[in-house]
Amino acid sequence: MGESKRKKASGGPANHKRSELQHLFERLNIDYSKPGFYDDPNFLKEEKNNQRMLETYGEWILHRERTPEYDTHVRTTLAKLAPIISARLDRHQWFGGCIAVSATLTRILERLGVWNIVMKGSASIYAGAESRHFAIVDEHEGEGYDTGHQWLIAPPYEIVDLTLYYQRWHATDVIFHSRAPKIVLAEGTDIVRARPQDVIAPALLRQGTASELQSHLPDQRRFSSLFPARRMIVNDLDIRYVPSGMTAPLEPLEGVNTARRGGPSAIELWREDVAPAFEVS
Repeated sequence: MGESKRKKASGGPANHKRSELQHLFERLNIDYSKPGFYDDPNFLKEEKNNQRMLETYGEWILHRERTPEYDTHVRTTLAKLAPIISARLDRHQWFGGCIAVSATLTRILERLGVWNIVMKGSASIYAGAESRHFAIVDEHEGEGYDTGHQWLIAPPYEIVDLTLYYQRWHATDVIFHSRAPKIVLAEGTDIVRARPQDVIAPALLRQGTASELQSHLPDQRRFSSLFPARRMIVNDLDIRYVPSGMTAPLEPLEGVNTARRGGPSAIELWREDVAPAFEVS
C-alpha cells in the first residue's frame, strides 16, 4: 500500500496525534471530557514536572474530533458573545486589557462549552510601507504590563481577538487604529512563516535575520511547528499573528480581574451581561 493510502487508512496524522494525547491523559488519570481540564488536579501535578504540559491541552484543542453541530455551536456562541464583550470594552474604554479580557473570555467560553486556548505572542499590522507592532520582544513598560499581545484559538476559529482595536495605540497610529477590527473571528487564514520583524519591536530589530529571531526566541521554531503564525487581510491591513507561547488563568471565572483594572471583573460581566443573554445561571 502506498504512503498516502496508508495515511488515509489509519486516519492520518490528526487521528494519530489525537490518540497519542488521549493515551497521555488517560495514563495520567486526567479527565479530558470538558473544556478547562487544565484545572484537573492530576494535570496540575504533571505540570509541575513538565513545563510544556499546557501545550498538550492546546494540541488537544486543535486535534480533538469536532462535528458540524459543534462548529455551529461555536460560531453561534461567539457571534452572540463577542459583541457583548466588545460593547463593554467600548463602554469602559478598556485599552491595554488584552490579558484580563482574554482570561475573562476563555473562562466564559469554557462555561458555554467552547474549547479554546489563550495564545501569547505578537500581532503586527502592515499598511504598505508602514507598520505597527505589538511585539513579544520589546521593552517592558513596567509592573502590570507585558509585551506582545494575547488572543484565543477556538476551532473552527483560528483567531479570536476582541482587543486588537483596544491595544495601547500611539497618537500617530490613526492609519492603523481607525481600520483595526473591533472583533476578529477568523477562519481560513493563511499559515505563514514567523519573520523577525513580526516578533521583534522595530527599536530592537537589528539585522532582521533568522539567527536574530533565534537568539531572542530560541523556542520559536519548535512552537511554530505546533501553533503556526497566521495572516489575514482586513480593511486593507495585513495583520500577522505569531504565537510564541500559551497561557491559562490560574483563577476560576470568579477570580479573574477582581481588581477591576480597566473594566469589570469577569464574574460581573458574566452575571450582568452574558448569563442573561444566554439564559443561563
